[in-house]
Amino acid sequence: MATFKYTALNPQGKEVNGTIEAEDINQASAKLRSQYGSLKKIRKVGVNPLAVLGRFSLSRYTSAKAIDKVLFFRQLALMLRSGNTLTQALEISSEMCQKRDLQKAIQNMLMRIQSGSSFAVAVEAQGRVFPPVAAKLIATAEISGELQSTLERLAENLERSAAVKRQLISSMTYPAILLLVAFGVFIGLAVGIVPKFAKLLEGKSQQLPPISQAMLDTSAWLIDYGPYVGSGLLAAVFLTLVAYTTGPGKAVIDRVLLNLPVIGTSIRTSGMAQMGWTLSMLLGSGLTVLESLRVISGVLGNRRLELCFEHAAKEILSGHSLAYGLRQSHIPIMVQHMTGIGERSGELEHVMTELGKFYQSQSEIRIKKMMGMIEPAMTLVIGGMVAFVYIGFFKAMMQVSAG
Repeated sequence: MATFKYTALNPQGKEVNGTIEAEDINQASAKLRSQYGSLKKIRKVGVNPLAVLGRFSLSRYTSAKAIDKVLFFRQLALMLRSGNTLTQALEISSEMCQKRDLQKAIQNMLMRIQSGSSFAVAVEAQGRVFPPVAAKLIATAEISGELQSTLERLAENLERSAAVKRQLISSMTYPAILLLVAFGVFIGLAVGIVPKFAKLLEGKSQQLPPISQAMLDTSAWLIDYGPYVGSGLLAAVFLTLVAYTTGPGKAVIDRVLLNLPVIGTSIRTSGMAQMGWTLSMLLGSGLTVLESLRVISGVLGNRRLELCFEHAAKEILSGHSLAYGLRQSHIPIMVQHMTGIGERSGELEHVMTELGKFYQSQSEIRIKKMMGMIEPAMTLVIGGMVAFVYIGFFKAMMQVSAG
């Protein structure tokens, strides 16, 4: 791909300067004439070594994160408010974008719009990059003429959802790392230190204290069977991850996660926060409750919770209320009651906003409490493992030295 600098005339006769990437000058000229109608001059830009090095940045080729999409929607809204057309805003966004997959998606959207498609259809075609909620909101915004404000609301929603997911992931990552460290310390002591200690006791006819004998037996068992147990655990983790990539497997694993004592509550709380924000935004944008539920059933992340909202949508088609459809085991009772109040008062959008705020605060509180419990618990676990080895070691040494 080569870079070309151009000067073109838009339909209003105003000069437009910029750069474009294409295979050759003919392809670049064809693209510009189809976009602007008239092309004054175009020339190939020399290769910039720094730009070439920038393209080989590993971060450029990683998948676009939520923060990248938030920045894109905010920039797009700002450029539209500044008087740029949608195609101009997308072209500028494509040039500023740092992520390769997002840049490619923007370029594909630009081509579709220039071919006559609507913005919503162009976004929907890039479902691999953008969530379903984006296409639905943009479709209603194009009808109402409120594209700028809708893009800002969409950016805020993505930012909130990313914050909730980030909190949930961080709350799960920390205890997992501590648990791995605890087992690593124990296995290191049992396999690396205890066997050397056992050689010192060879040939001693004295009977060892129970805790010392248990330490030696545990070390011997780990040396003999540890590789098999470790291989089995790695295989189980690998098969679980593979199953999670399939629809039925994801549904089963997500259901198990929801039923876990501490983890399940955190997942449910985070899901309800995301549901409240998203449903409020969709209803405020003019979508019906049924359409909003169908969108939510594809953005929560936990398949079991998504199935709950799919079931609620079916209940609405059967003539029941949303509150009735949400009477399910994995939906908190508070959500069910507050939804009924919102439906009766006609303030469902406001109620969902308040539910989002409430469950987001609850999620933060639960994460702080969980962290407060995990730290001393992990300290006791790691300390207990180390104490088991060292007490057994010193008891044996004291008995042997005493003769």
